[in-house]
Amino acid sequence: MNKTISALSTMLFPLLFGCAPVETKTMLTTPAGTQVRSAGPGDTVMSFQSRKALPNIVGGADIWGRTTNAGGTTVRFVGVQGSRAIFERTDVVVESNATTLTESPMILPQTTTTTVSGTLGTSPVDATARSTSYRYIPPRGSTQYATQQRPIMITLGNGQSVSIQGETLKVLNVAPNAVKYMIQ
Repeated sequence: MNKTISALSTMLFPLLFGCAPVETKTMLTTPAGTQVRSAGPGDTVMSFQSRKALPNIVGGADIWGRTTNAGGTTVRFVGVQGSRAIFERTDVVVESNATTLTESPMILPQTTTTTVSGTLGTSPVDATARSTSYRYIPPRGSTQYATQQRPIMITLGNGQSVSIQGETLKVLNVAPNAVKYMIQ
């Protein structure tokens, strides 16, 4: 018995307590690199998506890597003022009560045993049959709400750059209704 408990605790301990911490990761979803791009008023020049690891029952990250939406950042070219390009940065934060328990379905086995007793002619007959069926219970689901931060205005001239979420937006040329830029 002690060996069984020891083996079980050896298997469960890393699963429950050896999990990575719940982190939020942000990734650039628009193309980056050395390619020169152009944008007109209202065009999105940078877009980031944030994902947060689903917390498990003990507060660690889900061992299967499942995530939930955590918001994002969008940088839009608004227009030109003089010889400077004006961009608007908008940050949205999504709060959620999603966990591995609210986002996981359950499959419950139901075992039924049937017993038959009787006689066949003069011979006694006894039979037992066991069957298992499964009941699927979908995930409970979770609630989310989004909050938007006040937009931040960014003004850049030719050759100037700004760092946003670890990526660099560099303005190469400002024209009357367009901008040429690179994301590095």
